[in-house]
Amino acid sequence: MSLPHPKSFSDDRLAVLQQFDSLAMSELMDRAELMDRSDRKFVFHRDLLSAILLDCVADYHILEMGGHRYFNYDTEYYDTPDWQLYLQHHRGKANRYKVRRRTYGSTGEEFIELKHKTHKGNTQKIRVMGHSLESAQSLLLEHLGGDIVQQLRASLCVQYQRITLLHKSKNEKVTLDFSLQWSAPAEASPETEWTASHPKTFENIVIAEVKSTNLHFNTFQQIAKNRGIREGSLSKYCMGCLTIYPTIKHNRFKQTYQHILKLEHA
Repeated sequence: MSLPHPKSFSDDRLAVLQQFDSLAMSELMDRAELMDRSDRKFVFHRDLLSAILLDCVADYHILEMGGHRYFNYDTEYYDTPDWQLYLQHHRGKANRYKVRRRTYGSTGEEFIELKHKTHKGNTQKIRVMGHSLESAQSLLLEHLGGDIVQQLRASLCVQYQRITLLHKSKNEKVTLDFSLQWSAPAEASPETEWTASHPKTFENIVIAEVKSTNLHFNTFQQIAKNRGIREGSLSKYCMGCLTIYPTIKHNRFKQTYQHILKLEHA
């Protein structure tokens, strides 16, 4: 992932971040690591970001490290040459997985992560510190089986910047991702049937995700509703695949993706 990180929003757009009470990474991990949780996603235009953040100031802390309140994230996803993991999502399979290598800009740590969407609808994230899939070989074999693990190769890269909020009294974490840039990995498999396009940057959208053990009583959903923002279900991996591999099968995602494109080009 050698591409330069996409440019952030202007400082005045994010000036509201200084109005939040801050918390350290250790506090965030103690209160809400949320490796087994339910998720909800919301996509909106960046012009709403300052207003949304102002709505959150009273109820949330913001993650701060080294004087910074938003951070760069770099993620590389893995799939099989015939896109078995992507197509699990497209079919709406109840038990499905994503495999990725992520570098956390807040700490500089790097993990191989396995995300499992269970038949109950919750998300489990299991991770092993390391740079290569070999670091998590036993984990991947246990959940995916040898046939899939043997085929895994880099399929997509995404870079973005993230603000992390934690509710002051509830077990509720909100991440807001912006300045998203997708690209095909430099070592993309020649076996894939889909040709990759050039890297694409989405400068006008923000993807908010609420992560909680109890989504029936979350605060951010009401904030989004008050702002006329509707819930969406397209993952950054699937969205990136549609963006970089435009001929990939995507009927199930078409309506949501068209809504995102409309926001980006508004």
